[in-house]
Amino acid sequence: MNVSKAIEIAFAEVIRDHAEIGEDVVIRPWQTLAADGSWAENPDRAFPVIDIRCGPPMTDGNQTTLSVECSILMGTKTDDDKDHAFVSQMYEAVQELCDTLFAQFRNGAGTYSEDPLKQFLDSITANSGATLFGFGGFTFTEGLAPVDENGINMVGIAMVTHYSRADF
Repeated sequence: MNVSKAIEIAFAEVIRDHAEIGEDVVIRPWQTLAADGSWAENPDRAFPVIDIRCGPPMTDGNQTTLSVECSILMGTKTDDDKDHAFVSQMYEAVQELCDTLFAQFRNGAGTYSEDPLKQFLDSITANSGATLFGFGGFTFTEGLAPVDENGINMVGIAMVTHYSRADF
């Protein structure tokens, strides 16, 4: 069971389906590049891009509650986005979606029947092999402040998905 990979795929799906990211944006879930069809048409290092990378699960002291931190990075080429307007627009759209996911978790009263959260959780279950994914919520951590280096504009969000080993 690779929950980190499943979370990357889930973020890619809900971003593609629910965020107003603009045309021709490549979404790169790091462990499954081909999961978003745009990657096949615009292979590695195409811009504009949303790059999704989740670290391995971390556990707390009881070895039951886990968390996966996922970096969602938005990037454009400096020459194509001199005023940073497009990368800023992508960031705002993804931040709004992450805020929506967080609000749906906080207000869901345990049902989680609203898209995009339902889609996110269904995707994790379908792609992780977990029979019961014990979703525990979201938190935000320190993201990537805007940078403009080596001809690339980047900004990022870091969102943590908490869960339990419900099927072990």
